[in-house]
Amino acid sequence: MKLKLIVTFLLLHLVGWAQNKGTVTGILTDKDLNNEALPFANVVIKGTTIGVTTDETGKYSLSVEAGTYTIQFSFLGYESIEEKIEVKAGETLTINKALGSGSYQLQDVVIQKTVSRERESVLMLEQKNAVEIKQSIGAQEMQRKGVSTVEQGVAKISGVSKVADRGIFIRGLDDRYNYLQINGLNFIPSDPNLKTIPLSFIPTDIVRNIDVFKTFNSGLYQDFAGASLNIWTKDISSKPYTKVSISAGFNSITTFKDFKSGSEGGTDFFGYSGNNRALPGVFGENVALGYQASPAESKNLFNSSWSPEQTTAPMSIGTSITNSDSFDLSNDRKIGYIFNVNFSNNYLSQTGERRNLNSEGTAFKDFDVANSKYFTQKSALASLNFKKPNAYNFFFNIIYLQNSESTIEEIQGENTDFITIDRPFFLRDTKYVENTSFGIQQVGTLYFKDKKHTLEYGIAATLGKNNMPDRKTLIAEGVGSDADFVTFNGANPFRFYSILDNLNVNGKAEYEIKFGGDVDGKSKNSIRFGYAGDMTNYDFFNRTIRVNGGGNLADTTMDTNNPQAFFDTNFDNGSLYYASTSDPTYNVKIAQFINAGFVNYNRIWEKLTLDIGARFEYMFRETKSRKETSTVTSPFDVQVYDPIDFSPVLNLKYELNDKSNLRFTASKTSTKPRFREILPFRYQDGDGNFSIGNPDLKNTQNYNVDLKYEFFPTQSSLVAVAIFGKHIQDPITRLLEGTSTGFLTKFVNFDEANLYGIELESNFGLDVIFGESFFAQRTSFGLNTIFMKSEEIADKAKFPRITSTERSLQGASDFIINADIVYDLIKNEKVESKVSFIYNTFSDRIYAVGTDGASDIKQKPIDMLDFTWRNTFSKKYQLNLTVKNILNAEILATQDPTRPIANPSQFSNVNNRLTQGVNVGLEFSYTF
Repeated sequence: MKLKLIVTFLLLHLVGWAQNKGTVTGILTDKDLNNEALPFANVVIKGTTIGVTTDETGKYSLSVEAGTYTIQFSFLGYESIEEKIEVKAGETLTINKALGSGSYQLQDVVIQKTVSRERESVLMLEQKNAVEIKQSIGAQEMQRKGVSTVEQGVAKISGVSKVADRGIFIRGLDDRYNYLQINGLNFIPSDPNLKTIPLSFIPTDIVRNIDVFKTFNSGLYQDFAGASLNIWTKDISSKPYTKVSISAGFNSITTFKDFKSGSEGGTDFFGYSGNNRALPGVFGENVALGYQASPAESKNLFNSSWSPEQTTAPMSIGTSITNSDSFDLSNDRKIGYIFNVNFSNNYLSQTGERRNLNSEGTAFKDFDVANSKYFTQKSALASLNFKKPNAYNFFFNIIYLQNSESTIEEIQGENTDFITIDRPFFLRDTKYVENTSFGIQQVGTLYFKDKKHTLEYGIAATLGKNNMPDRKTLIAEGVGSDADFVTFNGANPFRFYSILDNLNVNGKAEYEIKFGGDVDGKSKNSIRFGYAGDMTNYDFFNRTIRVNGGGNLADTTMDTNNPQAFFDTNFDNGSLYYASTSDPTYNVKIAQFINAGFVNYNRIWEKLTLDIGARFEYMFRETKSRKETSTVTSPFDVQVYDPIDFSPVLNLKYELNDKSNLRFTASKTSTKPRFREILPFRYQDGDGNFSIGNPDLKNTQNYNVDLKYEFFPTQSSLVAVAIFGKHIQDPITRLLEGTSTGFLTKFVNFDEANLYGIELESNFGLDVIFGESFFAQRTSFGLNTIFMKSEEIADKAKFPRITSTERSLQGASDFIINADIVYDLIKNEKVESKVSFIYNTFSDRIYAVGTDGASDIKQKPIDMLDFTWRNTFSKKYQLNLTVKNILNAEILATQDPTRPIANPSQFSNVNNRLTQGVNVGLEFSYTF
């Protein structure tokens, strides 16, 4: 009886207490992102412990006793809003607010200004809500993990690995099978060897976030099988800020050690070639016929020297400046800008081996290698933004990317194709390359009918130039003062010039209509359709100028440390001269046009989302060139390739519960070759090896299927597993064939390839597993890995010289592992300090397919372990320490014998080996 009275009393008390309470509810939106929902924001009754967090749709609700309060709305990196409210018993008060990004420093982000799509939690939410399979990494995560370039950032994503100067591999597929856009528009590279701009050239200072689409949707160009990447540049800050940084770096095998330089002027330090490398007018771009200079004329034709400079490598340096501000205009309009410039350089000395092996494992080219490389990278971003929430948002961007590489490579050893005496073959290749891309973009979004209709458009133009001025290849018998000048078997020393100019114009227009009511704040139905166009023109020029010997060349003794003295002496006595021959391949022109149209339908039910679409692309490519057997006055041979590609796609997402999704996607895409792979031009290495493109290459046809389960334990953590498969028709393959002087590298279409695997993705704080312990609260862990199998098949009748008709797909690894762990050492109002370890590795993969009984050349694993220690003081000053390649991993490729080894005691399967050294960097920055 007493228990019943107590329960009754408590119930009456609770009812009475509840009747004295009121409810405050509403929706928070992001003012800077056209009032999209702002999830995970804080809503607090000031001066109390009462508070909630908005859900994924920006909604909040809390109950308080009747009275007058101050309610506070806040979000990390955003301005806080306070408002006095009066809560009445039994009533519901609705308060909706839009928060704008402020200029406050994020606690776990180095940069001062940020907007939502830089944050891990928001990008994780986008990944959760997206119907296609994609992954993203934002400025917040890249800063937290010590990432300084886009390449390093993308390498944290599952299925992605990077290999020195060969760029990134995604799901075992290299640069050829990936695609890159900046702000949703094409930005083609100037380097003919690449399909995408090297991501290492893009600093994270100008990046908001990177989206990696591993599956197709109809709004993307279908030119990928691995992934389509979209880099979004930084948004405009709501308040003014300026960030200045300087850095210095040390390499364990290079810094303060001997270094050979081919410097031809003061501008080389900044990565710009001066007039000293200019092509003489007698060999100029408009000179079709060959020209033979007299010995006296030859001495003064060129300003650059054959003799390298011996210096000491200093520390590398870098600097960056970013400034941003915005201004409020009338009628809720806003205008803002962001400006950033970056410069960095790097010195690298490498030693190693280079060998060509036959089927018995015998090396007929067996060299020791020594490289001296000097790199520079420059970038600039200027962006202007004009917008009005719920009406329009316009961006105008200017992007400048430039890099240079100055290399002196020396090889010496046995080369039976050239040298028949006991002294070693010696080759010094002095090469300078500049790549420049200058792009202009205008991107806009317009909203109509309460945002039920949306028009997105963009147009961009990019000017690119790949410039290799005055490459000098010196060949000798012997090294140092005990050397002889070589003038036989086509091995004359030569100077080489090449220029590739490209112009790209591309644009898009997409219109989306939403209709049929809403499901959880999203339209049940939407139709999206649009057009995209891309035009690229390539103009390639090259010139080879050889040093020829006359009848008076009696003394061939040369000191390879100072060959310029030898040349000058023999120019004076009339024994040497420069000459070019009539080369019909000196000019190649390629024009490519792509017109694409697409349509897409999206339907949302309570748990299921269907996305189905199709894209049609018509490509027209015209190649104008002359065969090596033609004359320079012959008309161009014209080759036309004009396929029509139809790419359907189906995406399904089923929401198992509020923390997990199941996804399925199936699509067809089409991959185009790189420019170098279709360029009909013979590129000489100087040691007898050369490469040539194939304009008859066909686009590959890729059939893709993915099934993925993902679980989100918290708003910023994820555990996911995906099963995928790909069937590729006409895969493009790098093929090596033996010739009378060495190896020919060419590119062909094999018959088909199949690739399938499982991908694991995880990113979470250890408190998810170990609870609220001190260590777990301060530690986050990421582990992304992929396990796969692949097979590439070729028809023996079409390729009779290949050693094996079945093998793994070129570039594909059986597994890739990316792991990182981050620990907060100190975290308070004045000091934040955290350390991170990042590890990447992959299994063996084929670099090139072997022929004539020789085995395939395989790239061996590179176990990369990096360390970062980041420190922030008073939310303005930063001091960061990085140590990269802690394990001092080397670049290694091998080639095993396919027959019994002729000389087992002398055998080595090394095809190529190069050291990299350990890199230590220190960076200081100040934000004001």
